Amino acid sequence: MKETKIYLAPFHSSFTGDPVGPCARSARDLSQAIQRGEWPYDTGDDPSFFCARKYEGQLTWGICRQDVRNHLEPGDIVVFFSFRKKQETQLVEYRLCAVATVERKVCQTDLWKPGDLKRYRRYFNLLIRPLPHTHFQCWEHYEPSLNGGRLHKDWIWRIAEHCGLKKSAFDRLEQRNCFAEEDRVGGHPLAIAPNYVIFSRNPRETYILPNPPIVAWYTNGAPPEKWKQDAFCQKVKELTLETATRLTRRVRFLRTTNSQRAHRHVVWNMFPQEASAWRERLIELISS
Repeated sequence: MKETKIYLAPFHSSFTGDPVGPCARSARDLSQAIQRGEWPYDTGDDPSFFCARKYEGQLTWGICRQDVRNHLEPGDIVVFFSFRKKQETQLVEYRLCAVATVERKVCQTDLWKPGDLKRYRRYFNLLIRPLPHTHFQCWEHYEPSLNGGRLHKDWIWRIAEHCGLKKSAFDRLEQRNCFAEEDRVGGHPLAIAPNYVIFSRNPRETYILPNPPIVAWYTNGAPPEKWKQDAFCQKVKELTLETATRLTRRVRFLRTTNSQRAHRHVVWNMFPQEASAWRERLIELISS
């Protein structure tokens, strides 16, 4: 029987939104929501918590953690934690944000073709859009809510099939800021991977906390994050990190001791019925 993968995936949030251009009104809305502290959004809105709320759509994931997105399959589960640093104290807070179940995965090129995916063209977690008048044969780099140094230079690498190629093999096309369907990379045809993740809207499978609670803190130079001692946070820790520790036989934290990869994802497997029961317990806890 095929097992269900469960991931714990921290994403970076901020207390200050990014500056945006005068025409990017929707992106300004995101930046202002971050500044007001409405929710611990990612500045590029990936995962798309802001757009999912703004457009009353499904949660998606399309830019960050390609190594996780590539391996996800329908039915797999992701628990999202935000982390952000308070500059005045240098403390990093961790908030529990969502439990999400994968419904399907598509290519970012699919979002721009006729069909039921066109709603996601308004989302911010995009990396491409079709060049005008090319009939979906040529694509340009496009990140609606970011600019300048915040743009992802490895934008094709993040959405492409790698075929065993090194990241540097994509540099030429990425520096050109566009690609065509007939382009080749390292002698292979360029192929866009189905790694834009669309999560279920079923409330028994996906639950986004309206006010994500702080569950842990990290102090610079200290050991991994310290979890709050109240009953709720300790139960969340038991269902997430302690379950991962028990099933993988490795002690797990949200933060690693490797400063270069401080927030490596945590993953474990369960049989589908067991995973469904585990998800039900977690959603019941965080929605109560």
